[in-house]
Amino acid sequence: MAKAPFDARSYWDRRLDRRFSLQGVGLVSVSRGYNRWLYRVRNRVFHRIVDTLGLEPGRAKVLDVGVGVGFYTRRWLELGVELVGVDIADSAVRRLRLRYPEVRFERLDISDDVTGVGGADGFDVVDAFDVLFHIVDDERYRDAIENIYGLLRPGGWLVFTDVCSRRRSQPSKHYVRRSLTEVEDVLRETGFELVWRQPAFVLMNYPFDSNRWHRELWRRVLAPLQRSELGGTVLGALLYWPELALIRLLKESPTTELVVCRRPAS
Repeated sequence: MAKAPFDARSYWDRRLDRRFSLQGVGLVSVSRGYNRWLYRVRNRVFHRIVDTLGLEPGRAKVLDVGVGVGFYTRRWLELGVELVGVDIADSAVRRLRLRYPEVRFERLDISDDVTGVGGADGFDVVDAFDVLFHIVDDERYRDAIENIYGLLRPGGWLVFTDVCSRRRSQPSKHYVRRSLTEVEDVLRETGFELVWRQPAFVLMNYPFDSNRWHRELWRRVLAPLQRSELGGTVLGALLYWPELALIRLLKESPTTELVVCRRPAS
């Protein structure tokens, strides 16, 4: 009997209904304390990237794809943009509508029909942080990129995180590590200009694109510490400042990377 395809909507509905927290949208296998430090890094990376986009506060229109528990929603609102948030999980949309009544939230799979989401003018920015590698079907991944392209105005930005590894793998039912070549090919074929990419993490996430001894060190030493509430909090604090320094210094990462693309202006 053929194996049933992965039901992403049900998976994320259950996951976020059970754990509506940074741990629920982050790394469920590590402690809350360690996840908090991971999101402090994400916060710094977010502001560093957004500062380079030249957005006009109060005028820029942003689509936040995969809003989750609203981590990036809050940051966009602090910048004074016009924001629309979408998520595949009903549980996320329901809760965020109550938390941020001034924001339009819609239940939407970005790889499905997106008619009516953007309006006539399109968005200045679409973000998809830690979202696209959860689209395990390659055709739907391509559809998502094409949908985002169509939702952007000419000259608009796509900012997202992906794994961009040297080789493809699928270690779990709910995410896939596509190769850098695969990711770049889909973006270029869709019409995007690749502006730059940089590490989203270096030390603090699993180094799947590193050598064997590095991966073994992670599994045997760092992973057990991360799972402990005390150990994860202390480890996160110790790695935080070195992580920020390496993100600025390095061009590539053994783990998740941030990619910035632009829809051509003409």
